[in-house]
This record gives sequence, C-alpha cells and structure tokens, in this order.
Amino acid sequence: MQENQGVSAVPPPDPTGGIGVIVPFDFALDRELWRWVPEPVELHLTRTPFVPSPVTAEMARAISDPEPVRSATRDLLVPGPGIVAYACTSGSFVDGVTGEHALLEVMRGAGAPHALTTAGALVAALGSVAATRVAIVTPYVDSLTDLLAAYLAANGITTVASVGLGLLGQIWRVSYEEVVRAVRAADHPDAQAIFISCTNLATYDVIAPLERELGKPVLTANQVTVWAALSAIGVPASGPGQRLLVRGAGRLPHLRAVPDSAPMRHRPGGGADSLHRVRVRLPDASGALARLAEAVASSGGNILGLSVYGQDSRSVVDELIVGGAPDAELLAGSVRSAVGPAAGAVLVTEADPHDLVDAPTRALDLATQAVTTGDPVSALAALLHADVVEFALDDPDTDDHLLAVPAPGHGWLVARRSWAPFTVTESARAEAFLRLLTALAANALTVEAS
Repeated sequence: MQENQGVSAVPPPDPTGGIGVIVPFDFALDRELWRWVPEPVELHLTRTPFVPSPVTAEMARAISDPEPVRSATRDLLVPGPGIVAYACTSGSFVDGVTGEHALLEVMRGAGAPHALTTAGALVAALGSVAATRVAIVTPYVDSLTDLLAAYLAANGITTVASVGLGLLGQIWRVSYEEVVRAVRAADHPDAQAIFISCTNLATYDVIAPLERELGKPVLTANQVTVWAALSAIGVPASGPGQRLLVRGAGRLPHLRAVPDSAPMRHRPGGGADSLHRVRVRLPDASGALARLAEAVASSGGNILGLSVYGQDSRSVVDELIVGGAPDAELLAGSVRSAVGPAAGAVLVTEADPHDLVDAPTRALDLATQAVTTGDPVSALAALLHADVVEFALDDPDTDDHLLAVPAPGHGWLVARRSWAPFTVTESARAEAFLRLLTALAANALTVEAS
C-alpha cells in the first residue's frame, strides 16, 4: 500500500516545515514548482547524482536507484520537512507499481515522515478528477512512453491515446507551443483527462487555457506532485483555473429545488422563520419517533423534513429539519427530555433552506454539478455536509467523525465532519454517489452549465 497522501493517522505536519523535493540531476524548472506553492510553505530541493545517459528507461532506473534516493532523502531532513516528494515521473513508473512502492519505502526508511512520488501523485490526481481513461503526452522515446501506459494500466487506468516527442535530453527546452501542439494531437473523444508527463517539462501557463479549449482536466507532472505534497500538509495549491485545484463545497451553486422567488430566511436570534437541524440517535423501538415529534411540537417547532439513517442493529439516527422553533436550546431540551438519556446526544444546528430538498433530488443535483464543474470532491463534501473532503492513497484509520470511501480509479476520498458522527447510511450514500459519477464518466456523459 502507498503512503497516505490526503489524511494521516497522525495530525498533519506544520506547513511551515516545508516540503522536501528530490529531483533528477538535470532538473531545470525550480521556478515552476514554486508557482503552485503559497506562503508560508517552503520547498527544499536536492538533486540526484549526475548520470551520463540519454533519457531512457536505463537512465530512469539509475536516478531512482535506492542508494541515491536514500542519500537525497537524508540530505533533506535537516530543515524538517513535513513530507518528501520524489519529483520524477519516469523514475517512479519505470519499474511499475512494485518499483513505485519500493521508492516510498526507501524514503520512509531514510527518515521521511511522509513520502510520495510523481507517479503515485498522478494516480491520486486522476482519482480526484474521476478519470479512468486518459490521453498522455510525453517528451520520451516510445519505449518509455509505453512503460507509463503500463503503470497506469496496473492502477486501473486506460490510455486511449499517446504522443511522445522522442527526446533523449534537454527536455526543459521544449516550448509551450510544442506542448500545446502535442496535447491537441493526443486528445481523444474517449479521454476523460490528459496527462503531460515529465517534471522537466514546463506546463504551468498552458494548463488552464488547454482545459478551457478541450473541456476536460489537463494534469501535468509538476502540478500533481506539488498538489499531492501540499494536500498532505493541509495546504491548497495555487493554480488559478486549473481543475485539479478547484476546492471547497462553498463555491458550488445553490441547489435550485427551493424557489429563489420565495426564499425562507433564518435569523441568528431565532424567530418564526428560523430553521434548525435536529439530529438524535434513537433506539429502534416502537413509539420512539412519536415521542420525538411530540417534543418538537412542544417547543413550538414544525417538522418540515425527516431523514432516517441506519446506525446499527439496535438504533437509528433521525435527522429533522424543524421550522418555527424560536430557540435552539429550548428545542434541544425538549427533545432530550422526551427521548431520555438512553437515546444518545441531541444535536441542534442551524439549517439552510436548501436542506429541505429530499435526499434523492439533492444527490442528483450535486452529481450534475460535479460533472459540470469537474469537481467531485466538493460535491461529495456538500452531499455529506462535511467540513472537508480530501484525497488519500491509503485507507486511513477511521473514527466516527471520519468517513472514507473508495475514489473513482484509485485511492480514497476521506470526509471529516466535526459537528456530527457519520452513519452507515451516509457511507452507503457516498459510495453510491461516487459509483454514479464513475458511470457518467465511463459513458463520456457531459452536462453543459446553463
């Protein structure tokens, strides 16, 4: 299993500790890496020893040999980085999944607190944009390009088209114009995303324009490496207009099932038009829901929505959307008195009028938005009312406030929610939601924003 890149069993490291980066001896694009990195994060770079060889599989194996990688990792530990990234695509895919895992073990064995590779970050990024069929652009000779396709195939990702530039050296000299021409040539109707390989190939300024032109995510080696490393320490990467970096459920449009012409309002001080979400764990017994309804009525509230979430064989979690109750504390007290101490904690939070939308409609609306925006992570966060959803390569250690579901393609999407524990029903709903997005992507279904 690969190192967890989105969520760790231990608290994430302090971002001011920075990111350690191992690059090949001929790497010439330090400045490009920095363009994705916001303050106060630092990059600490070191290079592998010089190898007098053209850019072939043999060179890729030489620069990813355990001893130079181990030595480079140790060199980077002095400033105390939170994570060490091996930033070379070919060096991390040349020996397949086994070779990529071995690199991670070498870095961890040398003392890296967390570790990632460009190839592993690529798989994570493709999962984040829900892409299982890709077109690839490389500067490599065909034999090396074929090894990239084989690595992707081993991770469940199909290469539908590829273009290789056939270069054996000085890759950093390739112009933006050449990159754009190669991407246009590689694009294919079946490709859900395009990947531009090699960390020594400049790409930052062409990503967003190509995504607008082609209507699909364009991922690049340096982009996915920095994105994954920053995600591991809890910092968003900086890349305006780049689909991979779109974050935050709050940026999704409001659901339209509540008419804008007659909005319901809620005031901080309460009042007749206030809305509250009441969440309580009840024994799965006759009369429990009736007592809950009576408690809401006694506080002056009116039940406008009800969801029942399976918890275990002996209990369920009921979630009510309540209007009219003037005071959250009074509402919570009434419910607590009616259901008794055996029912578990009573949680009352402010609700939004869009919460009145029934669950199937809301899930379909969010799926539409995910396809339209190319941002399944934000859609899943909105579906689960999660504080944050992050991508992880490994299944993390879970607790009641953390929900991990398999991501499309590879890895895990991990939701955190401080305000209430997750239920088994929500876990099933999240898995079904991602299956729907995967099916839509597999059938090349696109939804145009109105």
